[in-house]
Amino acid sequence: MKKTNELKAKGVLPLKFHLYAIICCFIYTVGFDLLTRGKIFSDVFILAFFLMFVQVELFAWIGGRVFNSVTYNTVHEFIKKIVPRLIGFYFFVVFIAGLLFVGMSAIWSYNNGIDLYLFFKQLPEKELRGFIIGSSFGLLIGTVIYFFLELLTVIKRIEKTTSEKLQYQYETLKNQLNPHFLFNSLNTLSSIIYQDVNLADQYIVRLSSIYRYILDQHETKFINLVDEIDFVKDFFYLQQLRDEDRIQLNINIEQPERYQILPVSLQLLVENALKHNSATAINPLSIKISGVFNGYISVENNRQPKQLVSGSFQIGLKNLAERVNIVTGKELQIEQNNDYFKVKVPISVI
Repeated sequence: MKKTNELKAKGVLPLKFHLYAIICCFIYTVGFDLLTRGKIFSDVFILAFFLMFVQVELFAWIGGRVFNSVTYNTVHEFIKKIVPRLIGFYFFVVFIAGLLFVGMSAIWSYNNGIDLYLFFKQLPEKELRGFIIGSSFGLLIGTVIYFFLELLTVIKRIEKTTSEKLQYQYETLKNQLNPHFLFNSLNTLSSIIYQDVNLADQYIVRLSSIYRYILDQHETKFINLVDEIDFVKDFFYLQQLRDEDRIQLNINIEQPERYQILPVSLQLLVENALKHNSATAINPLSIKISGVFNGYISVENNRQPKQLVSGSFQIGLKNLAERVNIVTGKELQIEQNNDYFKVKVPISVI
């Protein structure tokens, strides 16, 4: 595979292509003889086959240099860049094919004792039909086939890239939760395990539920909103055991079972609100999850920014915004002022 890609990058045609070209040109020439002369293996069969093979090899070589340098990442970009080049390339190769056709036919006529003046005089009437059927039509078919094969390749590549990107972004979001959250959770657990065994047991159950949720949803694009809210509640419960009445969570959503959402999306926003805002008993951090309005659910918190803020929030929010756009085709909506910060995440009806 690596060798094939290197040959393609250098514009060198692989051996398999030459074998396919010979077979296809042979079959096409047989069909051409049947359409134009009503029989196969006519006296000009070798000439027609050779001419067709030369055209295929020449145009594949030229096409490789024209199209291999073109880059495109979306179907729209592919169509925008490739279609004009294909049209121009088609007319160019038809012109070159016409010159080759006339030149080869003239040589063949001369070698068979046909006067060249008579050949050129009869060229528009007798030979043009053969050229249109044999070259123009064949090149048009080849051009259309090339377009659709490349289109399928682009679609497959985009799907693969999108899937890999979503997986990478999900892993990034998951890894954001793992290190600090796990460290803090274990510290909290160690402080309560000797004080209240029942509370420690409940803490472990909630902690295991959180990580089970993350592991179960690594290949899931959507999750029921009820499950995501339960996940957020478990996460916030563990946080509240440490921060007590300094943080507050209010969830107000009617019939959440009717909706689905990207997994870990609400939790990410709640976590970042906790991470980047200060919270005291006098000035608690209040987080509100509410909706549904125009197909969106909102996560809002009062702004009490810490003095030292890392850049991880912007990275996480950017990854979430890209995931939302790729999966739903919608945009993450952000509203903020000096008093509050709100992020709206799209949801869909089941």
